[in-house]
Amino acid sequence: MIEPSDAAFPALRRHFGPFEAVRSVIRVALTRVADSCGYGVPLYHYEGERTQLVEWARRKGAQGAVEYRRANNRASIDGLPGLRGDG
Repeated sequence: MIEPSDAAFPALRRHFGPFEAVRSVIRVALTRVADSCGYGVPLYHYEGERTQLVEWARRKGAQGAVEYRRANNRASIDGLPGLRGDG
């Protein structure tokens, strides 16, 4: 997990679209990717992106998002370590 305070964050962040309340970039090392044939997967129609997260981030502002991460993202809902909360 690379957080905004990490030196590697700016270079990685450039690979993603604009969003002001980014919490982190997750780097994953994969050894295998598998998928299903899809025969039992229902068809869905993509209708677009949801707007709630972008609107929430705009209302919070950059500093409000930092404060939210510090208060709410230091551990996962199951108690695993989360963000350091320093940026």
